[in-house]
Amino acid sequence: MKMRFKPLDVMVLGIAVVMWSSMPSGLGSAQDTEAISRVTLSKLSPPVYPPLARQAIIRGDVTVKVSLRPDGTVESVTPIDGHPMLVQAAVNSARQSTFECVRCGDSGGDQSFIYSFEQSPEKPDRCCCSGNRAASADNSIHVSQSGNHITVTAPPICMCPDACAEKWAEEHSHFRSPKCLYLWKCGHRKISLM
Repeated sequence: MKMRFKPLDVMVLGIAVVMWSSMPSGLGSAQDTEAISRVTLSKLSPPVYPPLARQAIIRGDVTVKVSLRPDGTVESVTPIDGHPMLVQAAVNSARQSTFECVRCGDSGGDQSFIYSFEQSPEKPDRCCCSGNRAASADNSIHVSQSGNHITVTAPPICMCPDACAEKWAEEHSHFRSPKCLYLWKCGHRKISLM
């Protein structure tokens, strides 16, 4: 004996399956989603862009996982990924920052934070090391935060000796040795800037 389904029966069965699959798996699951802990950053300790990483023009993202105690104090900071020269700056900043743990309960909470280390696209001043730089030049590192993303932007680093120091050294490298006292052009000496 063959069973035959009417189109209306198939449609009702399909709607029942769709509704059943979209229902919560347990009675308490709606309450469980409300009880999920949230970790928010209250006060950021500004990260220090490592000078050696700035000179080597190393930039990129560092991801750290911050584990908090129920009272909001930092229990541990674990680096997940990032350049080794930048990781310690992000970890130190996360350890010294203050957080707020909402609905953490007795176990505390975990949250990942991304630190982006960037260098400003502007070019450095040609005479940045020789003292002829503009007084309005801003060499401070700018830190901004948007949720769990912290951006650290550093101005271009001055590489010494700069072009102006080299020009001064070239102009002051001429001399006359005592053995060539009466000759017009006798010798030159190179002034080292190092």
